[in-house]
Amino acid sequence: MADSSGDTRLQHNARLYIETVGCQMNMLDSELVVAALRQRGYTLTDDIGQADTILLNTCSVREHAEHKIYSALGRLKYSKRRRPQQVIGVMGCMAQKDQTLVFRRAPHVDIVVGTGQLAQIPDMIDQARQHRAPALAVSLDRQDGTQGEIADSFQSYDPLRDPEMRPSPYQAFVRIMIGCDKFCTYCVVPATRGPEQSRPPSQIIDEVRLLADQGVKEVTLLGQTVNSYLHNENGRTHALADLLYRIHDVPGIERIKFVTNYPRDMSDGLLQAVRDLPKVCRYLHVPAQSGCDEVLRRMKRGYTVADYRDMMHRIRETVPGCAVSSDFIVGFCGEDEIAFQKSLDLIQEFRFKNSFIFKYSPRSGTKAFQRYADDVNEQVKRRRNNEMLALQNEISEQDNAEFIGRDVDVLVEGSSKSANKVLEHDPGSPLARQLVGRTDCDRIVVFDGNIRLAGSLVRVHVCDCTSTTLLGSVVTEQVRHGSESLLPIIS
Repeated sequence: MADSSGDTRLQHNARLYIETVGCQMNMLDSELVVAALRQRGYTLTDDIGQADTILLNTCSVREHAEHKIYSALGRLKYSKRRRPQQVIGVMGCMAQKDQTLVFRRAPHVDIVVGTGQLAQIPDMIDQARQHRAPALAVSLDRQDGTQGEIADSFQSYDPLRDPEMRPSPYQAFVRIMIGCDKFCTYCVVPATRGPEQSRPPSQIIDEVRLLADQGVKEVTLLGQTVNSYLHNENGRTHALADLLYRIHDVPGIERIKFVTNYPRDMSDGLLQAVRDLPKVCRYLHVPAQSGCDEVLRRMKRGYTVADYRDMMHRIRETVPGCAVSSDFIVGFCGEDEIAFQKSLDLIQEFRFKNSFIFKYSPRSGTKAFQRYADDVNEQVKRRRNNEMLALQNEISEQDNAEFIGRDVDVLVEGSSKSANKVLEHDPGSPLARQLVGRTDCDRIVVFDGNIRLAGSLVRVHVCDCTSTTLLGSVVTEQVRHGSESLLPIIS
């Protein structure tokens, strides 16, 4: 903490604004940083104009995400002129990737902090406010030390959890591993997140128990390739399947998910755990990225279409009814129309619940950037993106329609986005009662109900659908709270 009484007073009344771009890992990082800053007396504000400290948690996976951050930094220089005591920080993947480039492009930034140095942020903010000198804290490059030295430079820190930063009070992310060693040619993650490191199972279980005590019903286990999880503790090797069995026994936890999976590491033991453990959701996210072997080879994905097909067959055989979602990149280097059609064929064959589709953008520091020309023009990328999205939406709506007339169990997350918008200006609108939740196969369900249902498991009758959402009504005014029997709910 700063020495002067003036700085101490500021810190005890400091207002923090944080903006998070990117994946669930970034969302969790933001939660941990906010929790640490709350211990220094900070309060959160959603008004950036009133903030004493502004943190931008960044992503480098796609070019658009970086442009968004640099645009935001450009606007913030005017805020800094009006409030010179303001501290502006850039954290996360772009900070680790661009490092001093951030200061050159935005000289008004005070601190740049990589993914492995988040625990230093509170002290760095204090020092920036006191000394007004830019500060950089990043991990070693993958070529700048021994494997152990590099891994140590990406060390995570003991989690401080902050419920206000979560998707809902009843859902939380739990990081079970950091880093990635797959080195796909298009991906910056091995550089920005460091070597693959799995956390000790005992530490993870303690964290899950803490979350359950805080009222969390659903945990999502996070890893860049989460099914690669492996850790030796007390003379025993623990894989992801072993971890699922242990988390399943934690009282209060009702649902368990895990993302993102790597096709080659989808073991039969893991699929059997998904099948046999009632709390584990029947949902797997397994990126394919392309349906063409030649494109997969250039991406260095480490598997063929036949390998992916074998995995999908094992999923269908072992866990009937399991929903699978995927990722695809369109317009990767050298992707011609034949290769693109093979990706469309793969989507048609496996009928994914949904797919996240991205246009390829070259990322400096990746092997694809060094080796291959970005030879698919933007117009073609856009057309392929739209064509693939249209196909996936058609499949998603057709498959969602199969749920019409069925009853599904839904973990209620809270008010829907539509309800939240209406509540601000028209709380008497029928939309204000609209709730949202998910099935155990990760399908979004929207229905009318009392907000007191949030955090509960309810049975909903599905009467309609869109490509992204099931629409229904509560079957009964009784709801199950955790593992208790059905309890009456009064509207």
